[in-house]
Amino acid sequence: MSTFFFWAAAASVAFHPLLYPVLGLKRIVPGCGPPPGYWHRRLVLNLLETNLGMVLNLGLAVGVALSAESASPLAWPLAAVAAGVDLVYTVAIVALTPRDWWHGLPTGLALVAYAIAFALA
Repeated sequence: MSTFFFWAAAASVAFHPLLYPVLGLKRIVPGCGPPPGYWHRRLVLNLLETNLGMVLNLGLAVGVALSAESASPLAWPLAAVAAGVDLVYTVAIVALTPRDWWHGLPTGLALVAYAIAFALA
């Protein structure tokens, strides 16, 4: 049963890395300053690095779900790390951009899914 919630967490965190480059960057990049400038390039690089972190978080969530399906002993420690990453993302998003609190919903939902999986174990 907990495998279902691990897959639910992975599906939840999939929204950011898959939609952010398509929808988010298109709206944010023009506000990063004049295009040929150093700060424009640096801010866009930081946005892309953030997206890479979200991709790695998705990979971790999928790894948790796959290891839980195979009854690997690594599933629970990996789930604890993934839940910690989601907690950091959620708190950072809500604390640093309170007007955009809803951006923290996908990782917050993943955190709830991990909590349910831990409770069922």
